Amino acid sequence: MTSLDEGQGRLFRYRAVNREGRAVRDVVRARDEPTALRELMAGGLVVTDLAEEAAARPRDADRELRPTERALVMRQLAMMLEAGVSLLEALETVASGVAARKGREQLLAVIAALRRGEAFGAALRAHAPGFPYYVYAMAEVGEAAGRVSEVLRVAADQLAYEDRLRRDVVNALTYPALLACAGVAAVTFIFVEIVPRFSALIDNPARMPLMSQIVFALGAFVDSHILLVGAVLAVLVIGAFAAASQAAVRTRAYAAARALPVAGDLLKAREIASWARLTSLALANGVGLLEASALSREGLPPSRFRDGLAAHEADLRAGVAVHVSLGRHTRLTAMDLSLIRAGQKSGALAAMFGFLADSYDERLKDNMKRFTALAEPLAIGAISVVVGVIALSLVMALASIYNEVQ
Repeated sequence: MTSLDEGQGRLFRYRAVNREGRAVRDVVRARDEPTALRELMAGGLVVTDLAEEAAARPRDADRELRPTERALVMRQLAMMLEAGVSLLEALETVASGVAARKGREQLLAVIAALRRGEAFGAALRAHAPGFPYYVYAMAEVGEAAGRVSEVLRVAADQLAYEDRLRRDVVNALTYPALLACAGVAAVTFIFVEIVPRFSALIDNPARMPLMSQIVFALGAFVDSHILLVGAVLAVLVIGAFAAASQAAVRTRAYAAARALPVAGDLLKAREIASWARLTSLALANGVGLLEASALSREGLPPSRFRDGLAAHEADLRAGVAVHVSLGRHTRLTAMDLSLIRAGQKSGALAAMFGFLADSYDERLKDNMKRFTALAEPLAIGAISVVVGVIALSLVMALASIYNEVQ
């Protein structure tokens, strides 16, 4: 049924929490989305989701949760728990609104495990794979401390932060990738259409310069085996995507990229920003220093920085001060370490880690601009060099023909 009258207007489906803390699911008819939201709030509802019925996405999408959806699931669970909804009811409400079929099935499996008496953190780890490690660990810590809602909000903030970083990197690389694709298409066109026409004018290719001979031979091969060349390129692309899905390949690629001049600075700043952000959020929500350190370390990819943090945790167990241990095992700057030392002395360690995360966020943005500014001219330069070599080879071939005529 509809919550309002059946007059003119668009139909919106919503999920909300009422004054008694119970989850409510229904539809409402209103002129537009802001109007629907105001009317629901006027009725004492805390709206957690509102979408136009006609524009709803298919409920049977055969996929798992996307990173953005994972963050939304954690945030909605935190909101409902803070409003007094039970964990089981909150999970049922969130699962009913998940469009991805596999993701919804995972949440339903978690619900079934909770009904069997399993702990929330263990059930989430066993039946909802795909979340970063720290989400499961934080759920277990929050459950033990009786602060599940606070910890889930921390996890949601970190998931959203990492998703935003990922999208920023993809956006930064989109234009250079398009340039590279355009360059490959241009070179293929030259080999298929231009080089063969020049080759028909030459009676004795052996008298051409070596570079021209190579270009003409490549042109003849591409022109004669265009389907084979296309198939090879397709296999290379598919193989690259398949390799990227392997954890070992991603680890090696990450290590190689970390050693590069500009990309390495970008990845290192991202690691420190993510680590400091998660540590700050965990400490601010009552997680102990040692547990917060382990959580933030497990959220990082394998790297020298991650290995240094593992040694840092051993120092913490031995009673070594935070800034002293980090100075031994990481490459944090003297300014970074002084901030952490001041935070530990003043009891504001969470705030200092948050300030450190903001600082490295700004550094990350600057490095990303440098990376983008470098990637574009590199792509243009590479295309220009290839096209220039082909053009020079054609000119040299024509010059050899002219010399023979004379």
